[in-house]
Amino acid sequence: MKTKFIIATSLLLAFILPVQAQKRKAVRKAPVAQPVVVEETPAQRLFKTMLPATAKVLFVDSIVVEKADFIKHIPLSKQAGSISTYEQFFNRPAQVPLSVFQNEFGDRCFYADGDTLATALYSIDQLGNQMSKPRELTELGADYRSPNYPFLMSDGMTLFFAAKGEHSIGGYDIFMTLYDNEEGRFYRPENYGLPFNSTANDYLIAIDEFNELGYLVSDRYQPNGKVCIYTFVPQFPRMSFEDEEISDERLRRYARLNSISDTWGFGNRLEALQRYQNVVSQNAQGADAGSFSFVINDVVVYHQLKDFRSPQSRQLYKQYAELESELNTDKRTLELQRDKFANASAREQRQMREVMLKLENEINESLPKLQQMAKEIRYIENRVLQ
Repeated sequence: MKTKFIIATSLLLAFILPVQAQKRKAVRKAPVAQPVVVEETPAQRLFKTMLPATAKVLFVDSIVVEKADFIKHIPLSKQAGSISTYEQFFNRPAQVPLSVFQNEFGDRCFYADGDTLATALYSIDQLGNQMSKPRELTELGADYRSPNYPFLMSDGMTLFFAAKGEHSIGGYDIFMTLYDNEEGRFYRPENYGLPFNSTANDYLIAIDEFNELGYLVSDRYQPNGKVCIYTFVPQFPRMSFEDEEISDERLRRYARLNSISDTWGFGNRLEALQRYQNVVSQNAQGADAGSFSFVINDVVVYHQLKDFRSPQSRQLYKQYAELESELNTDKRTLELQRDKFANASAREQRQMREVMLKLENEINESLPKLQQMAKEIRYIENRVLQ
């Protein structure tokens, strides 16, 4: 009996074990979850590319206003030109918000025109007593979509504007281009970089060289229908953090302009704030109504372009005023460079020496030209007056 039991048990095990072994082979381990790779967007890659060159800028103050009428809240001095809406300037309606820039003398104008489908930038120049036909700035390129809010600096060459497209890190970005006098057209625009641009909409940069103030209009961190006007101190040449030891987190804060108070150590904020308050006060009182004071002789002083009797001297004064503005900008830039020189690193000082030497040469060349132009203007006008 024992033998039969052993044989039966062995047969039973032989039948069961393969089945159990087969069942164990059928059990599969759960697959290991692979990390999800999120591909960067072109805008994110562009942001990372621009991050190391983030500009070191003192942002003085900021105010939040309605997007629909932010233009009237920018306190530009008359020397920096004027910004108005399309409706105000042309006295006709526009399908979308559009802006117009006119220089100090009123003989050069840049504006945006178009509809909900597309806009473009145009320029108009005064030729004698007539205005030229509008010229579309096609050289800027079709990949800068829906351009708007142009602003020309007092040098007559540096143009800022806002546009969308593949060169933007989000919505509208600020772009800059220079005028090529030989070709009679603007160069290919470049993104003006961080912190002036953001993943939100950045609409306008306006720089008042006369008061050493700049204004940036952006809807970053703002509710719908609102924009923030940041007041900053423009730097020429542009300064960055590339030669400084700074954490990536800190650099990103500056680049995104998380708080303007982070920048208050980059210059004399109280002095800049006083200049800003003076400009606001002057504009409110209409103190900028007089354009200039130019002495013709012992008893005659001109204050407006229309005071000039001779068209030749009037045109010559425009050139004189532009050269004087460039000269004053060079002087202020040289003073700023000298103030920063002592606290700069050895590498920065080498770069600054080159810049300072170039500025000194330009100033020395401009002064006699300015004096000669003033003599010519007075000579022409005194002949007409006699």
